[in-house]
Amino acid sequence: MQEILHHLLHEVVTYAVIGFEWIGVIIIAISGIRGVIELFKKNPDIDLHLSQGMAVALQFMLCAEIVKLITIGDLTDILLVLGIVVLHIAITLLVAYELNHKKHERHERHERHEKKKHEQEQQLRTQQPEAADSSAE
Repeated sequence: MQEILHHLLHEVVTYAVIGFEWIGVIIIAISGIRGVIELFKKNPDIDLHLSQGMAVALQFMLCAEIVKLITIGDLTDILLVLGIVVLHIAITLLVAYELNHKKHERHERHERHEKKKHEQEQQLRTQQPEAADSSAE
């Protein structure tokens, strides 16, 4: 009975790993296609969208590596998978940092644009009464 359950666990883990890896690959492919479309549209936030897609895909890939830990037999395999997990975590953190940095940059750029727009509107308002005064004379 124990051997049957052990075999069943290996089968479930194998399919779970394949599923998580495929989901990650599909997300990367979709993000890449969206990136190409945004490149042709000349969207300035293309890197932000690509980073978001990579971050989500990496999370699924990390899930696959963690699930693999369940069925590992010897120390060499454990060290190999742990090394892969550490690399995935490092890449995920770097992508998350870059994503937050780009969002902050975009927010600042938007605020500068709004401030400039507001200043131009204020300047137009102060010029209109002057024009009305000079035409009245």
